[in-house]
Amino acid sequence: MIRNVMTSITVLTLLFILVGCVDYKAPANNDDARLVDEIAAIENQLKNGPTEPIVEEEEVILPQLDEEPQDFVTEEDLETITVQENDQVKLNVKVSDPDQDTVTYSFSKPLNTLGEWKTNYGDAGEYIITISATDGKLTTEKRVKIVVQRVNVPPVIEALADLMVEEGDEVSFQPKVSDPNNDKVTVSISEPLKSGTFNTDHTSAGEYQVRVVASDGELNAEKTFRLTVTDVNVPPEMSGLDDVAVEEGETVRVKPTVSDLDGDTVQVTISEPVGNDGVWETSYTDHEEYVVTVTATDGKDTVMKKIMVTVEDVNKAPEIVDVYVNKG
Repeated sequence: MIRNVMTSITVLTLLFILVGCVDYKAPANNDDARLVDEIAAIENQLKNGPTEPIVEEEEVILPQLDEEPQDFVTEEDLETITVQENDQVKLNVKVSDPDQDTVTYSFSKPLNTLGEWKTNYGDAGEYIITISATDGKLTTEKRVKIVVQRVNVPPVIEALADLMVEEGDEVSFQPKVSDPNNDKVTVSISEPLKSGTFNTDHTSAGEYQVRVVASDGELNAEKTFRLTVTDVNVPPEMSGLDDVAVEEGETVRVKPTVSDLDGDTVQVTISEPVGNDGVWETSYTDHEEYVVTVTATDGKDTVMKKIMVTVEDVNKAPEIVDVYVNKG
């Protein structure tokens, strides 16, 4: 490049000399005549151009491609690769080099160094990635658009274990639910755990199939489990038993009120002198205090209650039942 410039300057200088010597007349001296001929030849060459190309050897260092102006590619014009959520993306790049140099390439995120990307649910969207290839001297790049399409999947309900409780227990239940797409999930539970809590009582014994449904608004997931409430017997209850006080000759009545929360059949027994019918007709010789035991059983549990029955003495005037004469 420098030699070309110097040559051009030399030629221009000679041109100016020629212009200044238009009226120059060659002297008789042969050397001077030869000089004039050479100048005339140079002038003719400048007018007609060189008869042979000028060959110059110089070291050329190629600039990096990324330092040269490159055509702008809009996002709409990019090569597009379409995949779905949860797909495995693997880009295979074909790279050629005119110099047969070893070429290495790299990928921008979310791809790894191997050009791979395991997409997941929730990754839906567009990603502009850059692929760079270099032979150690020059680097070229290409942008590619990866479009990850949304794939909706139903929510996930974790495994549900069967439950066993006893009557009277409080059952609390809250299923663990997640959504791979991170969608909002609505959870519903069937009775008796619709509210998430079940306060069992003496009537709750039995088996229940509980249904859990999780919905993201488009897809549903469903699981069931068994809730077993075992029976816990509730003993019978007695009321209306108070101590009794009567006078000789009066009737003693013992009539307990018996109930059973489980609805079991209850058998009631009353000890003597009252008896199971609960009625005792006292006589004038029964004055005394008696402890009477009342027992109630449902065949599983037995309850007893004692009451005091007092028979008070009633004095009666003697009776003349017969008059007779002793004969001597």
